Amino acid sequence: MRRGQRGLSLIELMIVVAIVGMIGAICFPKMMTLQRRAATRAAAGELRSMFHSLRLRAIARANNAGVKFTKGSDGVWMYALYDDGDRDGVRNDDIASGVDRSYQAARHVMAAVEKRAFIGLPPFKLVDPDGDPLPPAKQPVNFNNSTICSFSPVGESTPGTVYVTDGIDDVYAVRVYGMTGRIRILRWSAAKQKWELK
Repeated sequence: MRRGQRGLSLIELMIVVAIVGMIGAICFPKMMTLQRRAATRAAAGELRSMFHSLRLRAIARANNAGVKFTKGSDGVWMYALYDDGDRDGVRNDDIASGVDRSYQAARHVMAAVEKRAFIGLPPFKLVDPDGDPLPPAKQPVNFNNSTICSFSPVGESTPGTVYVTDGIDDVYAVRVYGMTGRIRILRWSAAKQKWELK
């Protein structure tokens, strides 16, 4: 064999494989955490965009428009969009009777990544943005004790919050403010033990 054509010995190959394995073991958990956090942030952004579009629809059409959140038999939350059929706001009884008609069928938030980010609360206790206790068992969707948020032709809305989490430690609150109809995203800071505007 000529010089320079020598291959790797078994020991050298095992050392290379061990180094690659150690690098993978260090990087893989961090990469998964970053993917979860990105998915949670994207899911909160999707909800904010949906609320903005709904508000603009109500104003442009001079008629109430709303969203109804429902929890499926699989435990996953979905939402469907409705137009008000009798000008009294989007309501459960009108949805059930067909007066308020759906213009977008029920869908999951971030359907492509719903295993990484979903509507829900994390497995630890925290406080809501108003300072009230928010245990893991509390409902993650609340609009005046309902799961419907309705926007009026002047841009006002049902006030409330939808929580999005990765199910481990990342939590976002998508808040809709009644009189102004503003939509804000807040993120829970575990280090500071408070909500921060995003």
